[in-house]
Amino acid sequence: MTDHLLTPEALADLARPDYGFEDDHDSLWSELAPGLWMGGTADKDDIRFEACMPSITPAHFDTVITLYAWAGPVDWYVKEIRLGFFDHSEVDLDLHDLAQAVRAAHQDWIRGKRVLIRCQAGWNRSGLVSALVLMLSGESVDDAIDLLRENRSPYALCNPDFVDWLHAEGPGFITRMSDQPSLMAA
Repeated sequence: MTDHLLTPEALADLARPDYGFEDDHDSLWSELAPGLWMGGTADKDDIRFEACMPSITPAHFDTVITLYAWAGPVDWYVKEIRLGFFDHSEVDLDLHDLAQAVRAAHQDWIRGKRVLIRCQAGWNRSGLVSALVLMLSGESVDDAIDLLRENRSPYALCNPDFVDWLHAEGPGFITRMSDQPSLMAA
């Protein structure tokens, strides 16, 4: 587990690591499949820098899975699940919490709701959860990753540790979500 008593500088480095890529996508959010979106957080929507008003309203999305702890909250009447975790070398979060976020996104998406899965840059944390949602819908690990990279950015899931986790643990995680009622609860 990551040491959660970090200096502000170390925390900022973990929250947004520098992979050396330029932000090449024009849009903040990208549609992966009809109604399922993946994206990032606008700079003006970061609670560390200014008092921000919600920039995501019911006109945009019905459900938002927020994986960046410093993202501003969504507006009234938008369901939001928040699970802030670091984009680093570990997938070090409670698997029940991860399952809850994946299940909520998947259930609302298959019900026809507009779902956004967002982190900060819209590449890794949102990519991990989006890939799991797609895998829960029957996609293979590689097909899910390819879909993210085609529709969001070639840099989606550029964190090799997240990709390794998806290959090593993702299929079993999805199976356990389907088999264990405690992981199915959303």
